[in-house]
Amino acid sequence: MQSEFESLLETIAGLAAANIVMIETLHEQGVVDKRHFAHAFARALDTLAPEHRGGMVELTLQNLRDRCMNLPAGGAPSDAQAWLRSFIR
Repeated sequence: MQSEFESLLETIAGLAAANIVMIETLHEQGVVDKRHFAHAFARALDTLAPEHRGGMVELTLQNLRDRCMNLPAGGAPSDAQAWLRSFIR
C-alpha cells in the first residue's frame, strides 16, 4: 500500500513539474507570457473551494503561481514539499 501511495505522489508531482516545463518552454520561445499563467493560478486560488484550502491542491497552485512569477526558491523546500513531508510522517 505504501509503494502505491508513493507512486501516486510521484505521478502527481511529475504532472505539476511537466506543467512548469511546458510553461517555461513556451515562454522562452515567445509563444506565451508566463505572467498570464501566474494570474490564472492566482484566480484559481481566489476561487478555491473551502474543502481544498490548506491541502495539496492549494499548495500546488501557490507553487505554480510563484514559479510563473519567478519568485526565488531560496533553497528552501516549497510549501507543497513541506506539506508532503508532514503528511507522510
